[in-house]
Amino acid sequence: MDMAPEPPQTDLEERVYSPESQLLHPLYFFRTALRDMANSRNLAWRLFWRDIHQRYRQSVFGFLWVLIPPVVTTAIFVVLNNSAILNLGKTDIPYPVYVMLGTLLWQIFTESVQAPLTLFESCVPIMIKINMPREAPILAAMGQVLFLAVLQLLIAFATMIYFGVVWHWTILLVPFLILVLILMGTAIGLFLVPIGALYKDIKEGMTVLLRLAFFVTPIVYPPPQSWPYSLIVSLNPVTSVLQSIRDVLAKGHMSDPQGFIMVSVVVVVVFLLALIYYRLAIPVILERLGA
Repeated sequence: MDMAPEPPQTDLEERVYSPESQLLHPLYFFRTALRDMANSRNLAWRLFWRDIHQRYRQSVFGFLWVLIPPVVTTAIFVVLNNSAILNLGKTDIPYPVYVMLGTLLWQIFTESVQAPLTLFESCVPIMIKINMPREAPILAAMGQVLFLAVLQLLIAFATMIYFGVVWHWTILLVPFLILVLILMGTAIGLFLVPIGALYKDIKEGMTVLLRLAFFVTPIVYPPPQSWPYSLIVSLNPVTSVLQSIRDVLAKGHMSDPQGFIMVSVVVVVVFLLALIYYRLAIPVILERLGA
């Protein structure tokens, strides 16, 4: 009598849970974090496409909704400025280009702030049931923002061509500069994910604060020179990054390269701290949500 072949045995990963803090063993903590992030790539890719598909599957205009808000915002402020209803000041590049670039970059920033919490909330039911990599929703969120950023930059380039803005070789640096903007927004989003998963007020409050922040960031107006408005705008960390990207796109150089470098270093450090905080907090949050 023939015996059925036994299924091949695979070595399962062994995990040992301990009540002591993971930060007591930093090398092991970071090695595990990097391994889990590498293992979550395939899952993050699936989450990315799932979210993109769900976002636009019942939409007539589809990806055009990525472009419609900045176009409408630019048109409104151009009309208000040209009709002298609002005195927004003089800009050193054509005003429609100034507003369009600022609006697109601000949209990239707001998407990077909101995407981590949105993707995490959609994965909570799965994460409670199975031990999936916690970093997968974050990688999917960053991938989604990068994808939308590419679409938004296409209309930015089209606007620059239409108004005759000269391109410079420094435009090749724009992807790296935008990455800093995305890391800044994602770091904020990571700090908000644990508490935002428990209290829905965080998501609503974040939306309100982002709308208010729109008006204290030089998106549709040049940076003010009079105090205290100049101080308020200069203390906004988004200002330096947004202005630098817009300068490189439209003028070929940064007006404040030292300020951008300083902010970029801080952004990278804060992003790494946010990842650590996220990794430590999420198991506790999932335990509370699954209770």
